[in-house]
Amino acid sequence: MSVYEDLQYGSRPEQKLDLYLPEGACNAFLVWFHGGSLKFGSRKDIRFHEDLMEHGIGVASVEYRMYPDVQFPVFVEDAAKSVCWLLDNLKQYTDCERIYVSGQSAGAWLTLMLAFDEHYLRDAGVDREKIAGFISDSAQITSHFSVLRERGVDYRLERIDDAAPIYFLTEQSCVSNLLLIAYEEDMPCRPEQNKLFYKSIRRICPHISVELKMLPGGHCSGSSARSESGTFPFNDALLEHLNQ
Repeated sequence: MSVYEDLQYGSRPEQKLDLYLPEGACNAFLVWFHGGSLKFGSRKDIRFHEDLMEHGIGVASVEYRMYPDVQFPVFVEDAAKSVCWLLDNLKQYTDCERIYVSGQSAGAWLTLMLAFDEHYLRDAGVDREKIAGFISDSAQITSHFSVLRERGVDYRLERIDDAAPIYFLTEQSCVSNLLLIAYEEDMPCRPEQNKLFYKSIRRICPHISVELKMLPGGHCSGSSARSESGTFPFNDALLEHLNQ
């Protein structure tokens, strides 16, 4: 595995990423946004990436600005900027052209905001044709609860507005490929939200290749801990999806 740390994708100190590449051919590449309620967490928290290297999959673990230093939508804009930087600069490190955008919890929400609110990637200068797909690990589909808190709203409420990925789902949505992962014992309403999103996409956007995987365990457990078999369930679901 080759590691390139603290690569700067923007001018702010927090706008950094770490790049992990397999020794052999890089068959696919994952842009990864960490979780942490948009308030904490770090790109260094990633755990599952070394196993992916064995399957020829590279990973970029991305830092983005968070509360209380910034408010919505700055963290989404940072995520879009990091994707643009990687698409422009990844060729310096690998010739992999099969690039997926992904994340865990708050990072999964960022992933889906980039996928469905198309202005973020467009404003960052991203050519969406270069993104092979999007993969979310236990995403909130309604407005993120930390954004609700910012707006003085009860964080437990279900709201669909400009901070909700499902708000931007239309017949014109141009997501090419999407994998939704959620867990049977996930956070309150999280399994139901992902099931609703999946069925809504199937109904409204039959042109989108979408898959929903419900895994055993609690919130984001598949990308945070190994199963009894010794693998990360997130990796198992990802590899099965990529190999279809």
